[in-house]
Amino acid sequence: MIFLRLASLVAGVLVLISPAILIRVGGMPPDTARASAALACVVLASSGFIMVGMAGQRLRRSALLRTAAAVLLGVPTVASAALLWRGSSPAVLWLAGAVIGLTVLLYLTLVYRPAPSLSALLQRRRRHPAPGA
Repeated sequence: MIFLRLASLVAGVLVLISPAILIRVGGMPPDTARASAALACVVLASSGFIMVGMAGQRLRRSALLRTAAAVLLGVPTVASAALLWRGSSPAVLWLAGAVIGLTVLLYLTLVYRPAPSLSALLQRRRRHPAPGA
């Protein structure tokens, strides 16, 4: 569990650094709106990984934290899927595939919590009878 949380923190930092590495010098036009939108997407993508890394054990107990983590992990998943669909550079494709793989792994191990089955709920009710009954 601790290794997944550390991998999540490393991914959060790498998501912040990788666009600067992959974009060529002078590769983006000096459009303020486009640059600010790209910066906002990068920060949102990184915040999901950093949140999962910092609040790892608390995610099991809090439904609100799990929901927030799921939404924040959805941002890099959708962005990476778009890069896989439209990307042409092999470095971008490998990075997008790695981000999707790590995001799915983190979601399934730390965020996703299946609902209890009906038989488990009935067994729990039978084991603990009401006081005085």
